[in-house]
Amino acid sequence: MATGDTDDILTRVKMLIPFRWFSWVAPLRDAILGGLSDGGAWCYAWIVYAKQQSRIATSTGPFLDLISYDFLGRHLPRGHMTDDQFRVRIMATILQERVTRAGVSNAIKQLTGVAPWIFEPWNTGDAGSWADAATPSPYPFSAFAWADVNGLSGAGGWGSTDLPAQTYMVVTRTAFSGVPLVAGWSGTAVGQRIGAGAWIGTAAPPYQNVGIIELFGTGTSQSGVTDDLIYDTIDTTRPTGSIAWTRIQ
Repeated sequence: MATGDTDDILTRVKMLIPFRWFSWVAPLRDAILGGLSDGGAWCYAWIVYAKQQSRIATSTGPFLDLISYDFLGRHLPRGHMTDDQFRVRIMATILQERVTRAGVSNAIKQLTGVAPWIFEPWNTGDAGSWADAATPSPYPFSAFAWADVNGLSGAGGWGSTDLPAQTYMVVTRTAFSGVPLVAGWSGTAVGQRIGAGAWIGTAAPPYQNVGIIELFGTGTSQSGVTDDLIYDTIDTTRPTGSIAWTRIQ
């Protein structure tokens, strides 16, 4: 017996009836009250459901779409996202820090689970310097703009004043995206034609090309964190007038 179900409501009603009127077990009375309790349980279930839909954290189905429309208009379509994916996207968009580097980084991290690598050519903190005065001569490599041939790491890349308001970004997508259960045409094993999405073969004759193939187009349903979701997140949080060159891996 759970709170609000038929048995729970029937028990609550029976406890309100004076004991001297009926015995605790009264089949005819219980049949009438049981029917009314069914209706009460149905109403209680709708009350619980309505309460659930009043918060973004617990809202589901079409009510989550209504919340998105109330706060964001038509800016954030659901597409093929599940409730959990769409909820994360809504909460990452509402009251999200914007037009800052931190805002872009936080939005991408909420979407993918991993903060992006960001390089600004105008930012000396990203580009580093030609050398670090604190490093003994004649090889002050510690703050080179990029890694040197000896394996010493650099700050990130060469800075440039010819690239104002531009950033280079690498986004790592950890959540599944694309078409489920379909891999590439072939695998990465050297000398072997092995691919879960295309075929499974051997490196030498006879080539036993047996596997799974599926063709799909733009109308095929996709799921997870897609490229469009990532690009849209960057576009709605980057500083106005800036360019964000992005690579997704």
